[in-house]
Amino acid sequence: MYKLYIEKNISSEKLLKKVLDEYNIKDEIIYNEYGKPYLKNNEVYFNISHSGIYTVLVTSSSEVGVDIEKIAMHEKVMAKVCTDEEKKLIKNAEDFTKIWVKKESYVKFLGIGLSYGLKNVDTLKNNNFIIKKIDDYYISIYMED
Repeated sequence: MYKLYIEKNISSEKLLKKVLDEYNIKDEIIYNEYGKPYLKNNEVYFNISHSGIYTVLVTSSSEVGVDIEKIAMHEKVMAKVCTDEEKKLIKNAEDFTKIWVKKESYVKFLGIGLSYGLKNVDTLKNNNFIIKKIDDYYISIYMED
């Protein structure tokens, strides 16, 4: 189970503080070796992303990753990060953005960031993505429960 927070014109830090206050959590935030933030006691897992005017934060009782991106086509990026099968499915900017946010949310879930290599994330072989659209942005949440 997860809860998604979407806010306009707010920093990641302010949104995190607001959410932690809502949960009445005063826990210390620590970071793994790749920079992923955690609560010291892991009562609640969270992940944050921002793009343009939006900041999103997702909370869960287990590890979670989230990404938000404005819909856009980046052919050079697509060539570097998409599998051949994914490339065949991309017909427009919306298709590309959906695949991109899935890849990002997955590596954020893993907590290792881009060092994993986005081309190693095959979005067609994994069904644990939740995709949402707000205005001209896509959000992907990845979790395994």
